[in-house]
Amino acid sequence: MALNALLNANGHSSKLVVVFKTKKDATIIGFLKPLNKYLQRWIDKAILRFHKIQSYCKVGKRNPDYFFYNLDERISNFSAKQILRKIDFIPEAIFVHWVSNFVNTETINELQQRTRAKIYWVMVDNAPITGGCHYPWSCKGYETDCSNCPALLSPKKKYIAQRNFSLKKATMPDELKILTLSTTDKLRAEKCSWYIKKQAQVIFHPINEHIFQPHSKNEARQYLNLPFDKKIIFFAATDLNERRKGYKELLEALTLLEKDIVAKGENIEDYLLITAGKQAPPATGAHHISGKYLGYLTEQEMVKAFNAATLFVCPTLEDSGPGILGQAILCGTPVVAFGTGAAADMLTTGITGYRAIPGDSADLAKGISLLAHLSPDEHNGMADACRKRGLETCAFEAVYKRLHGLLQEY
Repeated sequence: MALNALLNANGHSSKLVVVFKTKKDATIIGFLKPLNKYLQRWIDKAILRFHKIQSYCKVGKRNPDYFFYNLDERISNFSAKQILRKIDFIPEAIFVHWVSNFVNTETINELQQRTRAKIYWVMVDNAPITGGCHYPWSCKGYETDCSNCPALLSPKKKYIAQRNFSLKKATMPDELKILTLSTTDKLRAEKCSWYIKKQAQVIFHPINEHIFQPHSKNEARQYLNLPFDKKIIFFAATDLNERRKGYKELLEALTLLEKDIVAKGENIEDYLLITAGKQAPPATGAHHISGKYLGYLTEQEMVKAFNAATLFVCPTLEDSGPGILGQAILCGTPVVAFGTGAAADMLTTGITGYRAIPGDSADLAKGISLLAHLSPDEHNGMADACRKRGLETCAFEAVYKRLHGLLQEY
């Protein structure tokens, strides 16, 4: 959605085609309109249950960490003709985003053939280069043919991933270019066995720099009813149950941080962990650092939370972004994160935060401690460097400049 808004804001005529339209935006075109929100919520739950039963019948048990959603790439729920009928112009460029259970590569290929448009696949996760999973972790099946997929636990069902991969390899448009949200994903794409001449390039998740920007820390804390005299660690995640979010590693890091605080003779009451998301965090584990759950925050409230925090911690273990990193650094908030996804691009230890060894809770704790003990001048310098890095990488202006250059290339 951000790219669609960005293109329209810069004088292009752009339309976003989706299955369900949930926003009143003339540039967004949906095949289906949601019903009354309560009825729609019931229908969504029923559909989810149906898909769970259907998927189990098709592929058997799956490892949930891999998010294997693409059950059968031979199926496309909408045709190229239907999509083109929905818009009132022939596109010169088509950006493909998250299309699971929407269209497949055969449909994308047909769109290119019918329009002769430039095709860009924005890799919001790794599904475009795999046989069905969205997060491959350490699996490198995409470098060959995905024939031994670890996401599919039944040996009799592993052929599904290979079949999906083979179909993508055979029908992926020749002129397609891949846009990744991080260098990590770019390197993965370049090793994909069907990659030849696809020319992967990095274009960060666009964040509005006029919304996510530095504000008064004291005003932000007052707005959120947070204490003025504590070192505040901010953590946010939609679903803490997803292993890739690294909540377990964060709890381990906080336990180690507490030991470090005690060893230095500091008062643990000087620290506060604030969390945000759709669900309240479970028991805090072995550490005794005070916590406050802020709930699910609006965009405005997220800006306040970033500005209120001493640092933002992102223990994500597997992700193409996440976009929340860009939001944090544009607010001038130093970040401690594992060096995965966009964190490997945006974080420089000692400059914009601390880039910890992926999965190493002790190193994550070390980074939190380092940032929590910065002097006011050091913190202000890091905050300025964060804002500068954000403006250079993920701000609307920077992303559009990159996007405009890509559209001029061929």
